[in-house]
Amino acid sequence: MSSTTLNPNPGRVTTTTATELLPGVDGAHVHRRISWQAIFAGVIVAVSVQILLSLLGAGVGLGMVHTTVSGTPDAGSFGIGAGLWWLISNLIALAAGGYVSAWLAGVSLRFDGMLHGFVTWGISMLLTIYLLSSAVGGLLGGALSVTGSTLSAAGDSVKSAAPSVAQAAGLSPDVIQQQVQSYLAPTNPDPATMNAQDAQKAIASDLATYTMGGADAPAAKARIIAIMTAQMHVSQAEATKKFDDTQVKLTAAKDQAIQKAKTAADASASAASTGSFLAFGTLLLGAIAAAFGGSAAVQRRLLATTTARRATV
Repeated sequence: MSSTTLNPNPGRVTTTTATELLPGVDGAHVHRRISWQAIFAGVIVAVSVQILLSLLGAGVGLGMVHTTVSGTPDAGSFGIGAGLWWLISNLIALAAGGYVSAWLAGVSLRFDGMLHGFVTWGISMLLTIYLLSSAVGGLLGGALSVTGSTLSAAGDSVKSAAPSVAQAAGLSPDVIQQQVQSYLAPTNPDPATMNAQDAQKAIASDLATYTMGGADAPAAKARIIAIMTAQMHVSQAEATKKFDDTQVKLTAAKDQAIQKAKTAADASASAASTGSFLAFGTLLLGAIAAAFGGSAAVQRRLLATTTARRATV
């Protein structure tokens, strides 16, 4: 803040710049080195400039979209351009916010101006995170509401259909017939007397046992080969070779799927790491821009004060 004092020299007026003085202990005075009003003003300016420049960038980007022209930039170009514009507009907005906060605070030390800019950056970042989380929370709340309504409707449908389903399960002749057939089916039917459907069911059951491993795996493999021999009318050696070849292919496909999953996981981790470093660099540049704006405000104030002093001499 600027104040005008009378020089002991008659006819000479000196303009000085000093921070606000507050009463202290034993009549001493301490300097107010922070002004929250100025900082909040800087935050408002930073957020406003960011919104303004974002709208400008959106207008320019959407104006470049021409679906009937082959020269329209692709999605990758739009993404890179939007990222660069957001970075530049963010730096400009934070520099403006830091400048306004330091200027309105009336501090005369460049370090104090940088601190005002830095605090402005911190509050702006927290405000942005809060707004984004609130928007995402609203979207998630809407999605959960829709999901809850859908589940509630599904529950009502199941409740209304439960009596008929229970009646069908208890009185259907087909269900009773299937249960009777399962009761009378032999434990280990002869592979030669099986029909194709029973053979497939038996192979599926034994294959699950073989895949799990353990002491029952060799017996399950032998039973599968016996069923294959009887159903395909081939020798046991041919059935064994076909079984082993199929298992090799299945193992190779399984290993390939696992490798693809690992590759995808590594790519996701690498992308997340790169995104974290980019976010760190962006936030750091924003802090530097805000501190630079605060320092520039103090430097301009000092220059204006020096010019005023020279003019009064």
